[in-house]
This record gives sequence, C-alpha cells and structure tokens, in this order.
Amino acid sequence: MSARGDSDVPSRAFTVESQRDRLLDAMAACCAEKRYAEVSVGDVVARAGVSRSTFYNLFDDKEACFLDAYDEILGQFVTDVMHAIRTPGLSWEDQAENGLRAALAFMRSEPDFARMCIVDVFSAGPAALERYLSAIRVMATFINMNRDRSGSRGEIPDDIANYLISGAVVVIRSKVVDGNTEILPAVGPDIIYGVLCPYVGQEEALERAERYARTIS
Repeated sequence: MSARGDSDVPSRAFTVESQRDRLLDAMAACCAEKRYAEVSVGDVVARAGVSRSTFYNLFDDKEACFLDAYDEILGQFVTDVMHAIRTPGLSWEDQAENGLRAALAFMRSEPDFARMCIVDVFSAGPAALERYLSAIRVMATFINMNRDRSGSRGEIPDDIANYLISGAVVVIRSKVVDGNTEILPAVGPDIIYGVLCPYVGQEEALERAERYARTIS
C-alpha cells in the first residue's frame, strides 16, 4: 500500500489499494455470512462501500476477487508460519510443533478468511481448489523441511505429510463450519499428536501434545 504524501488528499495509488483491501475483506466477510455461490458482486461492493465500477476496475469478476483474497491471506499465513519455524537453534521437532501452533493461531485470528479458505474454496471453482491444494502442499513442505535432522523415521515418504495435513484440516474445518474458530487451539493437542506421531513416535508425540494442552488449559 502506498503511503500518503504531504497533502491531505490521498494519492490515486493509495486510494485504489485501499479500495482493493476493503473489497478483499468484504469478500471474506460475505463468504462467512453465506456460501460463496450465494455471494454477489453487489453484496461485496455494498459491504466494502465502493462502487460497482470500482470493483470491475480492480477485478474481472467475483471469482477473481475471491482468488486475490485467497492469495493475500495465504501469503500472510505462510509468513507467520515461516517466522515461527525459523527461530535459530530449534530442532526439527520444535519447528514442526511451532509451525502447527502458528497455523492454528493464525486461523483463530482470521475467522472470516479461515472459512473462505477451507470451506468456501470448494465451491469457488477449479482455480480456487488448486490454491487450497497448494496450501496443503505448503504446510506439508514445512513438515518435511529439514526432516533429515530429526534422527528418527527418516524412511517415511515425503507424501505422507500431505495426508497428515489434509486430515488435520478436516478437523479444523469442522470447527470453522460450526462457527467455533475461537476454540481452534483446543484441537491443537490432537493435531500435534496426529501429525508428529509417525515421525517421532507415540511417546514423544503424546508428550508434546500434553505440553501443548497445558498451555491452553
């Protein structure tokens, strides 16, 4: 987003970016209220407080707005998770656990976008579905990253991480669909156990899950 100049009148670039941001937020909010298929451009522009012509100056159609919103929030999500796992000196196990914690915390803090990205994405067309699958692959990459440093179960194929993350998302989706995004940290122990168990073994995975549970009790 461009900064304002010395004048009190916002620059054209600042105004356009601000309108775009409002439309992306509005798309997520509208999808949170009703299914993507039922959201109209009129719904989005009314919530954003911009004109229909402004919408079409920025996006080709409703799908393009949805995809841009998805890309925007996925970029912020990846940034948060990467920050969590890049703390110097962490073991692979700590990196994986911290990444899962950061992912849950992010979705809790962005309930509208969480619903859009893991619920409404399935009715938004093939391009949206590919973004969802890409997000799964990103999280699986985080799990596989530096796994050779874990010293245990290195023979597990990389693709297993995709299945584990996909299963974790099913658990998360059930909470989001029910409007319970605020309690996502409560499912953290089960997710941490389920994702880490194949790599570190039942005993350590259980220990980490129990430790996580103590932080949220």
